[in-house]
Amino acid sequence: MNYERTGECVPTKRRRKSNTDIYHVTAKGINKEQIFNQIRERYYFKKILLKHLGKYDVKIYAYCIMSNHIHIIIRSELNILSLFMAKVLAEYAAYYNYKHGRNGHVFQNRFGSECIETTQYLWNCVRYIHMNPVKAKMAKDVCTYKFSSMKEFQQKKAVVIHENVITMWEKRFDNFDNFLDFHKMQDTCTYQDVAADVDMQMKSAAFVILSAMAEVEKVKEDVEILEDKILREKYLQSLKSSLNISQKKADKLYNYIKKSIMTK
Repeated sequence: MNYERTGECVPTKRRRKSNTDIYHVTAKGINKEQIFNQIRERYYFKKILLKHLGKYDVKIYAYCIMSNHIHIIIRSELNILSLFMAKVLAEYAAYYNYKHGRNGHVFQNRFGSECIETTQYLWNCVRYIHMNPVKAKMAKDVCTYKFSSMKEFQQKKAVVIHENVITMWEKRFDNFDNFLDFHKMQDTCTYQDVAADVDMQMKSAAFVILSAMAEVEKVKEDVEILEDKILREKYLQSLKSSLNISQKKADKLYNYIKKSIMTK
């Protein structure tokens, strides 16, 4: 049985063409360098995005600029997406190198992309990238962070994001309070991100799956799942199938959960 609580998990690892032409794009600082650490740098990257939006047939649906990486949800043909991101990243790299008196690469390899094939996964990705600053303790709540698209949704004012996504948002959520409530929900999806954050996502999802299973099996406490041989085997298999991971990774994740819960 799959004990996922919310969402539709369909992330992909390799570069391929999306059937919807919508992609979750990430770009990371080389060697985990905080290439957007200064507020001015985040403003400048946003300025570059706006500059090139008028030159390419791309539509941004959501974005978030973190200290060492960025997230953007973009609708575009794949070849145009590549051109757009190449121009944006190259211009920012030139600015960053000049500002800091350095040479060489600024970004880790090429940008990453995963296909977004369903409406549900689209909104799950929007929620995930908006929540990045909160989880990283860069903001107290999702509405106070200045360098994500959350304010544009709150104010119904498309600046970086395309006006079409505001219309889509209104049809999906009716009002901003519903959108905020959606951001408070947990899911068991994992999203393209820096390695440490993906690991954190997996661990968080494992706890959600455990709690959901406890509800289905009608046990009073989550730990009872791990104490029962049959139930813990079902939980282990659910980790593997729900998160689409190998048996080795499922075992490692299970041992982390076991240590976290049963040693308290």
